[in-house]
Amino acid sequence: MRKWSAVWSAVMFLGAGMAALAGTGDDTAPRQGDAERAALRVGDPAPNVKLAATGADGEKTQVELKSFQGKKNVLLAFYPRTFTSGCTKQMCGYRDDFSRFKDADTEVFAISVEPQDASDRFKAEYKLPFNVVGDEQQKIVKAFKIPVRDANGNVFAKRSVFLIDKKGVIRHIDLDYDIENDKQDVYDRLAALNKTGES
Repeated sequence: MRKWSAVWSAVMFLGAGMAALAGTGDDTAPRQGDAERAALRVGDPAPNVKLAATGADGEKTQVELKSFQGKKNVLLAFYPRTFTSGCTKQMCGYRDDFSRFKDADTEVFAISVEPQDASDRFKAEYKLPFNVVGDEQQKIVKAFKIPVRDANGNVFAKRSVFLIDKKGVIRHIDLDYDIENDKQDVYDRLAALNKTGES
């Protein structure tokens, strides 16, 4: 009897091990490929989101991203925080080179997860000639799958850029944008869009 009891215990142990290898059967558990399927890719249509914009007369309004289709390319520049040294350097660099965007028929939106009033002050302080968006409810960062982190109660969006052509198609994604090294790459890609006719 002891022998058969020992054999039965071994069988049950092996069966439990095989079940563990096969999976728990919990449909809520992460599955291989879910993260990849969730991320946006070059060639995907850009999500249609609403963005805060400032008209030529200074009037503030809301525009849909799709409203630029057939008219302009769009650069979405997600950045962590207004008035910080790195973000100020990035946006002032775009300001100083703004003729490059105009020549390439490109509308620029700088986006953080701060309130809109902080974004408006940032725009005014540094005379930024493009739209500065406060995405406090994170609707835009969620639509574009931008990583967000919370550091001691302060929420930051990861510095990232998306270049969207006049057809509303994503042509370039950089989720690890480097202020020093990646700006020229964006300019080169803008120029390439116009040359290839994709814009």
